[in-house]
Amino acid sequence: MSAGAERPRPTAGPEGARQKHGTAPPVGVAAGADPRKEAGNTAGTSAGESAEAEGRGNGSAHGGDGGAGRDRAGKDSAGEDSAGEDSTGKDSTGKDSAGSADAAGQGATDADGFDDPDFDDWAEGPGTGGWQRHHVIYAPHGNINTGAVLGGQHVRNQGPAGGPGDRRVEAHEGPIPAMEIVDARFGFAEPEWFPAALTALDSRVLFLTGAPGTGRRTAALNLLYRHSGDSLELRALDSSGPDLASWRPGRGEARGYLVDGLLPPYPLNPGAVGNLRRLLHEADARMVIVLPDDPELVRRLGRDLHVEPVRCEPPSPHAVFDARFAATVPDPAERDRLLAGLEPGLLDDLLVPELVPAEVAELVAAIAASGDDGTGLSDIRDRLSFLAEGEVPDLLTKLHDDADGLAFLLAACVFEGLDHRIVREEADRLLELADGRLHSVLPQGGDPADQDGGGGGGRREAPRPNPAFVFRRSLDDLLHTVRARRAPREIRTGAGYAYAVEAVWFTRHRQAEAVLRYVWREYGRLSDVLTTWMDEVANQKDLTQRVGRVMGMAAGWGGGRRALQHITALAGSERWTSRTIAAQALGVAAADPVLASEVKERLRVWSHAADERLRSTVAYTCGTEFGLSRPDLAMELLRRLAFGLDTERHTTVERAVRSALRDLFSAGRRSLVFRHLVDWAGREGGHARLALTVFPRLLWDATWFQGELTGGGDTAGQIVDLIRRTLDDEETFAATRDSLLAWCRSATWDERQRAAVESLLTVLAHPLGPGVLGLFVAIDRDENPDLVGRYIARSALDTWRRGETVPPPSATHGDPAAYERTS
Repeated sequence: MSAGAERPRPTAGPEGARQKHGTAPPVGVAAGADPRKEAGNTAGTSAGESAEAEGRGNGSAHGGDGGAGRDRAGKDSAGEDSAGEDSTGKDSTGKDSAGSADAAGQGATDADGFDDPDFDDWAEGPGTGGWQRHHVIYAPHGNINTGAVLGGQHVRNQGPAGGPGDRRVEAHEGPIPAMEIVDARFGFAEPEWFPAALTALDSRVLFLTGAPGTGRRTAALNLLYRHSGDSLELRALDSSGPDLASWRPGRGEARGYLVDGLLPPYPLNPGAVGNLRRLLHEADARMVIVLPDDPELVRRLGRDLHVEPVRCEPPSPHAVFDARFAATVPDPAERDRLLAGLEPGLLDDLLVPELVPAEVAELVAAIAASGDDGTGLSDIRDRLSFLAEGEVPDLLTKLHDDADGLAFLLAACVFEGLDHRIVREEADRLLELADGRLHSVLPQGGDPADQDGGGGGGRREAPRPNPAFVFRRSLDDLLHTVRARRAPREIRTGAGYAYAVEAVWFTRHRQAEAVLRYVWREYGRLSDVLTTWMDEVANQKDLTQRVGRVMGMAAGWGGGRRALQHITALAGSERWTSRTIAAQALGVAAADPVLASEVKERLRVWSHAADERLRSTVAYTCGTEFGLSRPDLAMELLRRLAFGLDTERHTTVERAVRSALRDLFSAGRRSLVFRHLVDWAGREGGHARLALTVFPRLLWDATWFQGELTGGGDTAGQIVDLIRRTLDDEETFAATRDSLLAWCRSATWDERQRAAVESLLTVLAHPLGPGVLGLFVAIDRDENPDLVGRYIARSALDTWRRGETVPPPSATHGDPAAYERTS
């Protein structure tokens, strides 16, 4: 409800009770009122009105019971069948057939087998209209009217491990709530770089980077708010959602846009950024793009986009404290009183340079929440969350030999804020589920249960360490022991999503190789254990590549006629992961001149083998370092493997050959691979099908193909011919169409790519075969309004629909724009 609107009259029933006792909506905005209180009351009023309307609607539509579909006896009126028993397991008397299991809160399931929440539990939640149970104040740990109150007096405080209502949810898509913007402005300490960033935002797009916790999002919201004329009409864009190269701002929807944590699925280019600035200028809006703390990403932006992201460095903790404290406690006399109640020197001890703004805000809130008599200031150090992590190791050391204490600690961490009986029950359940893994020692020859009774005294007198103890060694302890370190968090991408990594690195360079080489040579029986262990790693590329590298180096450490024995065993494995490891290992081993001849001989022999597993290992090896260093030999081996694929459709060997060709092409052997594909496409049988199946996947590497198309020559004609053939083939049409559509999208803001795409489409339009016709229909129907080549496709389709002949490319003298004029 906006300020000054008529206040709704209380109604009878629960809705009226909520309006009577809840936070009253403001009739007007008083001068000097706290903006957070003002926004909170306004938001609360709107929520209350909608909940009231929902409650009345439910009551009128379903009788007095809201829309539960359940009558007064507890029956499910919607699911009751003629036999007198409903689908939820209740009989005609309304009793639950689950019996004691449901009463105990365990094992209760619906007829569908899922442990759905009971309706009564659901109805007690917030936002359920007339079914909600109303309380004047819900504050398990809150102090009400014992001191200064900021915001409304409807207080709800919970522990940090509670539900989603414990902290404000940041908007990452759609309108940013006004309360979040007001909170970001409240007590904001302007850093030194802020004025320069405001000036840089005149360009409409600003890239902001910095470490987590430095206040990047808060600063971004303040930049957008300040630059948009104090507008609260700001929107968030999902960092992994829209392609900023094709995104368009809505008409009048916002004055500012926030992209928090940009990891674009499509790489930006200078043209796309320039177009983004133009669109924002037309919409009179700005955009701040918050980047992850990834130095490599920042370097790529500077190299590819020619932009210099602004580094977010927070003000000093003292400056943040002063600004936040003044906003939280406006009265200077009250601030002096609160500070005087602190232990001398405590503030300087806490406001260390490493403290981030969010931790400073917590300190301010803790000081401001103390009572009028100073209650709560004496133990403030014990209540600050940012000091908790340093105390955890000592706490765990104290509980190291106390399984009950460890279980209770973990249960209290998860269920903090709930009844102590629940915490104790969950601790007992965890202890039982752990099955001895929370016990640090075992009785001699026994199990953890013997420690709690039932075992012989002699067995308890000689305890031994429990190898299954989950707190046996900490990561920091292990890293220190082997002289390694944990690197700072970095962002990596793969498999269509991004993930964070804290890599383990040895302090000394190449220490890993030195250790492995020593133990492989000095402890012969260990090699079998390591080989079996490494062979069974999960099917993940980053794992198999490292294992393959180690196994390849180990071939040189062993020597003799059995140097490749451990790799040969993997080459014929049923397991695909083992064969890819063997391929990586052979590629590394071939770098040794002594081993290279043996590797080449084995690959030649295996390429003729009847065993598909060995032949697929040969193909995968051609896509590794072996093929990159010996490309002609690799292509000859792949050509040999392609024989017989016409009768072995979709076999293990064919998949491996396709993979190797893609790897060689993407690694830089493009001309060589393409020349062989053209040759194979002119043959019969398996070679032709293999070439046509691989070619659409190679089109995703658009840069090389587009360069050849604009450069002319024989290669350009061969590319066009293969594109036609794959478009006309039912099996390869979809993959080729998708690759060319990606070309059209990425060429939108790149003149060189645009020229290549338009030239290609102009040539493809004559003659207009069935495959090209399908491609042009897809281009014409694409949702991107700036898609390159749309006018060429549309003109060709219009000409085709009129029954006319599309003019040959020679009639346009190579000018794509002339194509539309002649048609």
